[in-house]
Amino acid sequence: MNLLLPFLLTITTSLAMETNQAPVTLPGSAWQVTTYAGQTPLADHPITFEFDTEGNIAGDASCNRFGGTCTIEGNTIKVGPLRSTRRACEPEVMQQERKFLALLAAATTWSLEGDELVLTSPDGVIKAKRQSAG
Repeated sequence: MNLLLPFLLTITTSLAMETNQAPVTLPGSAWQVTTYAGQTPLADHPITFEFDTEGNIAGDASCNRFGGTCTIEGNTIKVGPLRSTRRACEPEVMQQERKFLALLAAATTWSLEGDELVLTSPDGVIKAKRQSAG
């Protein structure tokens, strides 16, 4: 019995972990960028985005609002074409926005590292933390 107990505890723990984890999906989730291409967003100009349940992505790229289509199949992602408003902001904000939108439009895969979303493109990585949708 003493040898059987650790074995049963291991199996029970494994089953509990498997059944308590909901499948990860992007539709219906909202995110705030923590880094893009290794850079941190400007403190007063956060970058946010969310995926709706109908195949779209929209958000705030720091100066302008943006939106477009988004196809997610397994861990692959295809974003765009994207459209955005055309407000002008300070040069550093516009540079941040251009870089982020270019990385987002070029994203080919997504994954989770802990609780952080990672969007990967040939030119760099966007990392974001989950926000409450709304």
